[in-house]
Amino acid sequence: MDRNGKVWVSWNSVTVVNPIVPLPVTLTAFTAERQGRGARLRWTTASEQNSAFFVVERSPDGRTFARVGQVAARGHSTQAVNYEFTDPEPANVGAQVLYYRLRQEDFDGTATYSPVRTITVPSDGGVALSPNPAQGAQDVQLTGAAPLVPVTVVDAVGRVRLTARTDAQGQAVLPLAAGQLPAGIYVVRAGQLAVKLQVE
Repeated sequence: MDRNGKVWVSWNSVTVVNPIVPLPVTLTAFTAERQGRGARLRWTTASEQNSAFFVVERSPDGRTFARVGQVAARGHSTQAVNYEFTDPEPANVGAQVLYYRLRQEDFDGTATYSPVRTITVPSDGGVALSPNPAQGAQDVQLTGAAPLVPVTVVDAVGRVRLTARTDAQGQAVLPLAAGQLPAGIYVVRAGQLAVKLQVE
């Protein structure tokens, strides 16, 4: 009330703070690479809360995924946990490129999905790259080509960015670890054959 007898009401602003809810699983790494005729998947979590298991899913086209295995989760953890799963016969699917993802499921049935990773599957008359996608700091192995043929890596505008030559077994190493290629999509040609390479 002021000296004139008027009553004033002051409204203080109220701030509502939503509680911070930790994510059930913090996935810090997920890779897929070919191992012989199989595919080896590895992933790491930085922390887990109420995590029941991981379902490994595979797709021949990147759209329709099917379950190929399951790995039990740690459940509750505040430290890094490493996981691994091997798909023994991906070549039987009949696709040149296979797509993998993880479906992480909590004890209450809530599920979240990882990013998708791909591998190239060798077939009769086809070349394969591993790993693919590749990180910029790792070399890429080429297999399934003819012996002693030139290998070229071409970028999206047709420039040759890297050259190599296959050995007597039709294999070659592409030295990405030396920082040869920035992130992007490339075409790797080995003789008359070609395959796509993704660098992340």
